[in-house]
Amino acid sequence: MKNLLVRTLTGIAFTGVVIGSLLLSEYTFGILFLFILVIGLKEFFNFFKNAKISPNHLLATAIGCIFFATFFLVGAGVLPLNSYYGLIPIFLLVFIAELYRKKPFPFENMAAGVLGLIYIALPLSMISLLVFTNHTYNPAPLLALFVIIWTYDSGAYLFGMSFGKHRLFERISPKKSWEGAIGGAFSAFGAAAVIGYYFIPEIAMHHWLILAAITVVSATFGDLTESLFKRQFNLKDSSNFLPGHGGILDRFDSLFFAVPSVVLYIKLFI
Repeated sequence: MKNLLVRTLTGIAFTGVVIGSLLLSEYTFGILFLFILVIGLKEFFNFFKNAKISPNHLLATAIGCIFFATFFLVGAGVLPLNSYYGLIPIFLLVFIAELYRKKPFPFENMAAGVLGLIYIALPLSMISLLVFTNHTYNPAPLLALFVIIWTYDSGAYLFGMSFGKHRLFERISPKKSWEGAIGGAFSAFGAAAVIGYYFIPEIAMHHWLILAAITVVSATFGDLTESLFKRQFNLKDSSNFLPGHGGILDRFDSLFFAVPSVVLYIKLFI
């Protein structure tokens, strides 16, 4: 009961902070997700603390912050669109800096640094493409994505606990079931339909249903990917940053895969 209470209170506080920051202003959105990026990268590079390789976590975190700031400022209209080109030489610093570190396993060090940027920093930076339209801040699409993900996760948990018999991906995540995934998917479709009908009707209903399908598939693979990382390093959670819920990576693993997929669909078809 104590663990359930801690988990519930943390979940309420976490949800409140995310929604409140999104609704308050673009600046509170930026501060929150930059913080999430920094903590997420810290958790990711902590995976390697007992490994033989030593990725340049300080440099990768600094580059990740530059990525986020560039996407945010371009979206807000402060920087021109061609500022994205400046990220290319900055990204290459991961390779250049390794020449001077004199650390063993330079290839693995560089690979881990690049993976952290692609897996965490780039998706979180791309969130700005969801919340800025013609340099105007609108948190509604991101809020909708969160609602769909949270509804999918909750539905998958409830249906899995009640009816789960067939394992979805037992080698990676023994507790996940096909029954849970299917039940969660129907829950996500329902949430998307409600959002499209009552809150954001300017986007056609068929787009919402497609976005829900994209979110369900990408969120599932995002969750499984993080489970694969933790299994390799024999970890239950990425950290204890959120009592009862684990770390930032445990809470946002679905978002890392969902954001690029959803942004791509919106930019191409909506």
